[in-house]
Amino acid sequence: MLGDGAMKQWAYIILISLITVICICFIALNMRSVRRVSSATIELEQYSKTIADLEGQIKKAGSERDLANQQVSRLEAEVKSLLEQRKADKKVVASLREMMQQDKSAEAEQDAQEQVVVEQIPQQKVEEAEEEVVKYDADMVREMMSSAGGLEETIRRIVTSEGIGSTLQQHSENPAHWVAAASLAKDPDASLEYLEQAAELYPDSSMALTSLVGAYITADRIDESTMAYIDQMKKVDPTNALADCYAAYCRFNNGDIEGALQSLSQASVKDRFADDSIDLLMARNDYFLSEGCADSVALGLSAFDLPLSHMGMLQQIGEYAMVQADTLYGTARYEDALQIVNEVSKLGGTLSSSGRFIVSDRVGIALQISALEKAKQLYEALGDVEKSAEIDSQLQAVGDRSETIDIMVQAFGPVMANMGEQELADYVNGTIINGEFSTLQNIPEIAAALEQARRQRQEESSETGTP
Repeated sequence: MLGDGAMKQWAYIILISLITVICICFIALNMRSVRRVSSATIELEQYSKTIADLEGQIKKAGSERDLANQQVSRLEAEVKSLLEQRKADKKVVASLREMMQQDKSAEAEQDAQEQVVVEQIPQQKVEEAEEEVVKYDADMVREMMSSAGGLEETIRRIVTSEGIGSTLQQHSENPAHWVAAASLAKDPDASLEYLEQAAELYPDSSMALTSLVGAYITADRIDESTMAYIDQMKKVDPTNALADCYAAYCRFNNGDIEGALQSLSQASVKDRFADDSIDLLMARNDYFLSEGCADSVALGLSAFDLPLSHMGMLQQIGEYAMVQADTLYGTARYEDALQIVNEVSKLGGTLSSSGRFIVSDRVGIALQISALEKAKQLYEALGDVEKSAEIDSQLQAVGDRSETIDIMVQAFGPVMANMGEQELADYVNGTIINGEFSTLQNIPEIAAALEQARRQRQEESSETGTP
């Protein structure tokens, strides 16, 4: 048997061994745990990387989706635009079809037994139609004027109501073409309707308003609506003397003498008459062309029958004003009478210098001569010799111009009768660019007539000894 000391030693050894075994086991267990933790960490890092990759792919997919959405939106906008364009094209096609149907209806009326379809016209007929586009040349129109009884009736034969409607449809956005349609319409009611529509569609058009007021005055329709259009004319074209002249005419006719003289005074201080005659001429030219007139014939007919109805109204204003001047002269109110005649003289001078055609000169000169002769009488009554002499000089200058115009007009008759198409076109173009007075002077036959008259005056002056 072992002693107590030996027993204690063995017990101690066994305890140490147990502790060692436990420590070894603990270390082994810890090593396994560490390996597991490391493995988990590695797996976690791999998962994180995978998630990051997935997030990147998702972000890229989102960007691609946004880009795709933008492309879709752009394509949708393009498709919408194409659809709208298609609608517009359909409207144009429908309008063209309507015009074709109208043309077919017109042709069907001319030949009820033959239905014309554009696609089925034989080539030979197409060529014949192209050759027949010019229906009226210069020789044919001269022959028509001889047989029809003048220019106005010839134009009535050439221009049809159907042609007016068709041409106006093509140029309905231009007020000048509405006024031109009115000038060519055979029916007075239709003419007035064109002008009223023009004034309604284009309330800021001086030509539309002027033409409508002129038509109302010609028809003796002087009422509140006419005066309202005159007021609108003044607003649209405040420097134009014509609106004040219309107002003076209407007030003279309504018995408002004081208001008429006031309007006359306002007209005399304005330095222009709106000359829309060239715009009207070019618009009328389109109507004649559409009826098959040659270019030069269309221009000539447009110019020679150009309506200038306000010229007669201006002449009447002068007559009314001279009556008032005579009344004042009879009561020895010389200064008041002089004011009226001076205003009429200024008005005549402005008219003479504003127009493109000789008729403006004619009417303007007539107003000047009438006013200047009355002014001379008034200055003589006042005993103003100096002013009377000035009036004589003015009358001489105006008289010389009037004589020149008389010579040109007389010489132009035979020239016009023998004009070819090119000469006719040159004359009208010259009038448009330079005015009729200058254009007539440049025609050789007229220049020769003027030179002959000048020499004759010189001979007469030498014989009488007057300068």
